[in-house]
Amino acid sequence: MTSASAFWIAAVRARETQRGDPLFTDPFAHDLAGANGYATMAASERASGCENTFIPVRVRWFDDLTMASTAAGVRQIVLLGAGLDTRPHRLDLPADVDWYEVDRHEIFQHKEPILAGHAPRCKRHTVIADVGGDWAPPLLKAGLDPTAPTLWLAEGLFFYLTEPMIVDMLSTTAGLCGPASTIAADIIGTAGLDSPAMQGYRHWCDRNGVPPPFGADDPAALLHAGGWRADHITAPGAPDANYGRLPAQPGGLISGRTHLVTAIVAPN
Repeated sequence: MTSASAFWIAAVRARETQRGDPLFTDPFAHDLAGANGYATMAASERASGCENTFIPVRVRWFDDLTMASTAAGVRQIVLLGAGLDTRPHRLDLPADVDWYEVDRHEIFQHKEPILAGHAPRCKRHTVIADVGGDWAPPLLKAGLDPTAPTLWLAEGLFFYLTEPMIVDMLSTTAGLCGPASTIAADIIGTAGLDSPAMQGYRHWCDRNGVPPPFGADDPAALLHAGGWRADHITAPGAPDANYGRLPAQPGGLISGRTHLVTAIVAPN
């Protein structure tokens, strides 16, 4: 995840927190976003012509999945490309959960002073590594148990990577966890990649040597290529990913649209 997007998502969380009917509250988001985050949010919504209503739904969907997993006994969670996420501080997580955040040094350099003095609800571990590189060794060094049931979270991440990078990441995660492990991700459909709202970001990618936005219309195939078996596929607006905010849509796989997916480790 680029640093700019991390600040942008924090600004969206801050705005959601101020609503009269928030899907979640994040008391740290405003300070984490800063002026940069609000400016990026405004620029993004000028380009698209409307407020991004998907991101708050996505945050809540990952929140619910996290809480359901810990209620089922999972005690090891890894957030890949953590950005300015604050779930260990804002969710009522069991104290014995080991929560690992993986991201680059500059993210934590901004984040940690703001969170200082606020104890997380669980055992939080920061792992300085680029998720596009060799992040497994520092994660293991931080204490990850590669035999334990693990919840892997890839929220808002695949969009910024290439397909080979994603498959490599999936393969690495599949080899670093025990049975009954789950990975969750959001995967944009290819139909949106060439929209007018995406052109500004595409031009920025070209200028900065950054991979173009990634999308896939067959999430199950993508996950399978990395050693995972799709368990549940839904979409923003479906009954299990709506929360009264989005136009109603059916769940399941529909080519071209964004999907929210969970998968389990495929048998050898």
